[in-house]
Amino acid sequence: MNILIKSLFCFLLTTKIFAADFILNCSGVDKFPRFIKIDEKNNFLIYSNQFQCTSNTSMILYGTADGIVETVDGVQREHIMNVINDKYGHVGYFKVVPTKVKHYRENDGDFTGASINTWQWVGGNGPFAELKGIIMTGAYLQLGKNVHDGGNFIWKGTASGISDKIIQAINSYTKKVEE
Repeated sequence: MNILIKSLFCFLLTTKIFAADFILNCSGVDKFPRFIKIDEKNNFLIYSNQFQCTSNTSMILYGTADGIVETVDGVQREHIMNVINDKYGHVGYFKVVPTKVKHYRENDGDFTGASINTWQWVGGNGPFAELKGIIMTGAYLQLGKNVHDGGNFIWKGTASGISDKIIQAINSYTKKVEE
């Protein structure tokens, strides 16, 4: 029994030693170009944003997101896709997926003030290919509208337990290889 406990402890320790978190800190401007409020429990809106991110790797990112957010019978569904570029010209794709954590949302009138959502890397080239399939959970906070009628926001997302090999591969990318 003692050997089993020691073996389990060693396994858990080495698994954690060779794993890391991948963290994105983003900010940007979002817009809701179309908002249809049917009643208190049903609405539909088109969502669009432009953003930039830093990470705890060598990745510096910028991109856009577009999609729809609908509320039907008080249940919100999001269908949003991000197209993300790094400073070397690589392109990646990141989409919202159903969250495994309790969905938290705080609304301020017709606009979201804060939320916790789950996103998945779905493909791309360069370092984004390394991230395919990885799920991140992030917190979104809308800071308020600016004079151009856009909503300034911040978002921080984390994927835990990423292998050190993936982080090293991400950090090794530089200029985009011509295809």
